[in-house]
Amino acid sequence: MPSATPPSPSPPPPAPTTSTPGPRATAFTKLYNDALANTLKAVSYDSFASCFPSIAEGAPTALKGMHADMAGKLERFAKEEFETILRERNVVENLNRLEDLMADARRRRARGVEGGEGEVVPPHTLPAPALLRSHTTPLHQSQQSHLNAKLQTTESQNATLIEEIRRQRAEIEELLSLGEMLVKDLEGAGRKLGE
Repeated sequence: MPSATPPSPSPPPPAPTTSTPGPRATAFTKLYNDALANTLKAVSYDSFASCFPSIAEGAPTALKGMHADMAGKLERFAKEEFETILRERNVVENLNRLEDLMADARRRRARGVEGGEGEVVPPHTLPAPALLRSHTTPLHQSQQSHLNAKLQTTESQNATLIEEIRRQRAEIEELLSLGEMLVKDLEGAGRKLGE
């Protein structure tokens, strides 16, 4: 038997983000690889050999091998580190999530403009009082809620203090009546002694 519960007014949860690189993640990886390749190209054999002139003259093949080995190891190390950072920081998932958010924003903007849900008014065309309200209302609301919370706290503290004062007044009246009784008793004792 189908349930009669109405559908939830909240939007459905987002689809799980895959770890397959989307367009932004692919572009980011390509940018890194291109930058790394250009950096390693800048360290040409000629510039490397100029750092070791005597070895370049005496054993150029060994120096070429050393240069190729160093460039290869540096490239492998940089790529491995980059992959580690991508994995540890969840870069691909976060870039995919960003892509999803941007696509959702584009869809909502298009739906809002096409559906006539409200005309988008550029802020520079609004009158000054409307702009002022739009900037100050959130601050006023947060300050009002903060002040209301403080007022409630103060009122509860005042109620506690009033109770304490009433209790102390009752105690003072009790002590005064006890003191008056003692004075009467002492006066009575003094009169008896004086008789």
